[in-house]
Amino acid sequence: MALATLDDLADRLGRDLTAEEQRRATAWLTDAEALILSRFPQYEAAPTAVAKKVCCAMVLRVLNNPDGKRQESVDDYSYTIDSSRSRGEVYLSRDEEGELRPARTSAFSIVPGAPCTGWQP
Repeated sequence: MALATLDDLADRLGRDLTAEEQRRATAWLTDAEALILSRFPQYEAAPTAVAKKVCCAMVLRVLNNPDGKRQESVDDYSYTIDSSRSRGEVYLSRDEEGELRPARTSAFSIVPGAPCTGWQP
């Protein structure tokens, strides 16, 4: 079961995707899902609304800003390309990673499949 579909993406975009956008978004959704599942494998068996939201957000970031511009000026025109987008990649932001991380119920919660975030020898 996919974390997000083209319909989920179109719903968040507020319009239907063009044929070209559909082709590219399919690949980006696959990339986003692979990235999420590599860090949070628990979502493969039990996808959630949050996982769908994050997967779509990762793709919308690339879809809405295909040039990857992070900054633009007018006089003596210049612009800066976002480093992750200049490589043509979807990425998981720190905030999105935090949304996917299961809530801890105590200081010593153990969550199967969650990435290690503490001390490592």
